[in-house]
Amino acid sequence: MRKDGMAVLENALREHYRSEREVEPLAADRKRKAADLAALAASERSPRPGRPTGPMRTALGSSPRAFWLAPAAVVALALALGLSGAPAHEAEAVLVASGPALAAASLAGVVRARSCGMQELEASCLHNSASVAFSRLMAFSISSLLALAVACIASARIIPASSSAAFSLAPFLLSAAGGLMLARKVPSADAAVAAVAWPAGVCALCILLKVAVPEAYCTAAVWIWAAAASAGALWLAREALRWMRLSAEGGCETAMPAPFCVL
Repeated sequence: MRKDGMAVLENALREHYRSEREVEPLAADRKRKAADLAALAASERSPRPGRPTGPMRTALGSSPRAFWLAPAAVVALALALGLSGAPAHEAEAVLVASGPALAAASLAGVVRARSCGMQELEASCLHNSASVAFSRLMAFSISSLLALAVACIASARIIPASSSAAFSLAPFLLSAAGGLMLARKVPSADAAVAAVAWPAGVCALCILLKVAVPEAYCTAAVWIWAAAASAGALWLAREALRWMRLSAEGGCETAMPAPFCVL
């Protein structure tokens, strides 16, 4: 081989080995950065301690904070009446009205997706609308029941525990079941109004009953309220299943038949 050819070959080999020495550190740096990004993404996906995940996190995150004011107001009012030593009839009225108020606030959060026309979109998401609806029902039910439990405990010095539980649970369960039924049956745009209207009617009926027939809230009538609470619990469980089935279908409404006209 000629001398100039050898020089060209040596230069080519030298450039080749130099490029390999430069590429290897770059490749190692890229792999290290990729591993760091993967670890960061995994840490972001991993659940944090004490933080709800999955459908529950979606349900809580999509609910305005104003919906949680009702349990706080019920607890604060019951504590104020219990500490001030209010008369029994006032504490009973508060407990009776607390159930429908909590049911109305809870249903407004549960049926919000249907009233806004978002159930069909939720049905196509990672956490479908059935699981999100179940999470909403559980979140609002647990918060409402805890608020009622605290209210009953706060009123224990004024009203017996069995009476306060029966007087508050029956209106709450009947309000929640009826409101959920109406929200399912009416057009989606009217779901929120119907869900709130039924508890309002139950609350007005209970207050009217207390004013017109005070004997309905005596100790002897506790078993009647307990039976109403049991019936309301069964009714609410049935309506919750139907609501989740409707949510799984995207909240689709059955088309109304066209009116028959005779020309």
